[in-house]
Amino acid sequence: MAKLLPKGSSKIPLLFEQNVGSSLTQEGSFYFHTDSNDRMRKRDLVSLSKSILAFSSQGRVEDARELFDRMTFRDSVTWNLMIRSYADNGKIEEARSVFDRMQCRNTVSWNTMILAYTRENKVQLAFKLFVAMPSKYKDIISWTTIINGLARMSQIDDSWRLFKQMPTEPNSIAWASIISSFRQNGLAAEALTLFKEMLFAGKKPTSHSLTSALTASADLSALTEGIELYCHVVKRGYQNITHVTNAVISMFIKSGSLGNARIIFDEMPQRDLITWNSMIIGYGQHGLGSDSIMLVEQMQNAGFQPDRISFLGVLHACSHCGSIEEARKCFIMMEKDFGISPSTEHYACMVDLFSRAGMLHEAVDMIHKMPFEQTSIFWKSILNGCRIHRALGLGLYAAERVLELEPDNASVYPLVTEICEAVGRWEEVEKVRKLRKKQEVRKELGFSWVEIKGKIHLFMPKDETHLQSAHIYELLKQLDGNVREEREYESILYQPE
Repeated sequence: MAKLLPKGSSKIPLLFEQNVGSSLTQEGSFYFHTDSNDRMRKRDLVSLSKSILAFSSQGRVEDARELFDRMTFRDSVTWNLMIRSYADNGKIEEARSVFDRMQCRNTVSWNTMILAYTRENKVQLAFKLFVAMPSKYKDIISWTTIINGLARMSQIDDSWRLFKQMPTEPNSIAWASIISSFRQNGLAAEALTLFKEMLFAGKKPTSHSLTSALTASADLSALTEGIELYCHVVKRGYQNITHVTNAVISMFIKSGSLGNARIIFDEMPQRDLITWNSMIIGYGQHGLGSDSIMLVEQMQNAGFQPDRISFLGVLHACSHCGSIEEARKCFIMMEKDFGISPSTEHYACMVDLFSRAGMLHEAVDMIHKMPFEQTSIFWKSILNGCRIHRALGLGLYAAERVLELEPDNASVYPLVTEICEAVGRWEEVEKVRKLRKKQEVRKELGFSWVEIKGKIHLFMPKDETHLQSAHIYELLKQLDGNVREEREYESILYQPE
C-alpha cells in the first residue's frame, strides 16, 4: 500500500501520481485532469479503497470523500470504507447519508452504522436501525453491539431481553458482552451468576469475560469466587495477558489478599502503567505508605513515569498512615518534577490527611487556596477531623458549609451530634436532632455483605429478609451478652483499690 504523506506535503504518493497526475495542492487537497476518469476506470479498485482508508486514518475525511465521489465504479467495500471514514472521524450524519445512498448494503454496512450510533450514545437511533436491519444480515457483532450500547445507557433490562431473544445460541463473545454489561451497571453478583451459567452452557470463557468476572468479584470482595476465576485464567493460559492479570491483581487487593496480589505482580512477564498503579493504590488502601512510595521509585527504574493515578495512590497511602511530610513532598514533586497539576482528588487527599492529623487550620487554608470550586467532600473531611479532635466551633462551621453545598446530606447530622456529645453540649445535641427531624432528613441506608462458601449474603440495617434472620439475630443477641459479661468481668478485675 502506498504511503500517504501528511497534509501540506510537496511530494505526492506514487499511487495518486499514477491515477490522477500531479494534482495535490499545497493544502493537501487535489483536483482531477479532464482525462483522469477514463484512466481511473482501469485502475485497481483495491488500491483506491486502501487510499480512502489511508486518508481516513490521517483525519483527511474530505480528501477521502473527494476521491470516493470521483470514482466511476464502487463496490460494497468502497462504500463501507466511506461510511467507516465518516464514523471514525465523528461525522455521524455524513456517515448516515452515505449509508442511505448505498444500494448494496451488507452486514458490514449495517454493523458499522449501528456501532457509530452507539459510540455517540445515540442508542435509540442505533436500536431503530437494528430493528430495520434484515434478519439475514444480523450476525453476532450486530447483536453484541446493540446489547452493549443499551447497557452503556443503563438500559440493562432491554439489554438482557435482547440477549435472550438471540436467534442462535449465544457464543462466548455474546456471553462476554452480557456479563460485562451487568458488571458495568453495578450488578456484580448477577454478573458472576451469568459467568457460571456460561460455563454450565458449555462455553469457554474468553479473556474479556474473565476480566469482567474478576472485576465483579473485586467489587464484592469475593475472594473465594476470585480464586476460582484465577484458576480459569491459568487453565486457559491467559496469565500472560497483561490486562487479565491486572484484573487478577485488583481482585486480590480489593479482597484483602495483598500478599497474593504481590506474588502475581512479581511473576508477571510484562507490566504496564495500570499494573504499577494497581499495586501502588493497593498498598495505599492497606495503609502501607512506605511500600507505596518505594514502588513508585521501582516503577521509575523500570522505565515508567508516574501519572495522576500513581500520585493519588501515594497520597491515599500517606493519608491512611499519617505520613504528613511524605505527602507534602509528593504533592509538591508531582507538579515541580513531573509537570502534573494536582486535581481535586489530590487536594481532597491532602485535606483529609491534615484533618485526620488534627491540622485543621492548614486543611481549611488549603481549601481556600486551591484553584477549584469548593465541593462538600472537602468540608466533610474537615467535619470528620473536628469529630476526631473535638473541635466544636470549626465543626459547626464545616457542617454549615456542607449543608450549603448539599442541603439533603444526612451524614452531617450524626457527625455534629457526636461532636456535641463529646464536649458535653447536650442542648446543642437536642437542637441538631430536632432540626434533623424537622427537615425530615433520612440517611441513605447502606449495606454490608459476607461471603460464605462462595455465596454472597447481603444485609441492611434491621434486615429480616434473609432466610436465617431469626437464627442470625439470636446469635447476635448471645454475642452481645457475652461481650457485656466480659466487660463487667474486666471492670471488676481491674478495679483500682
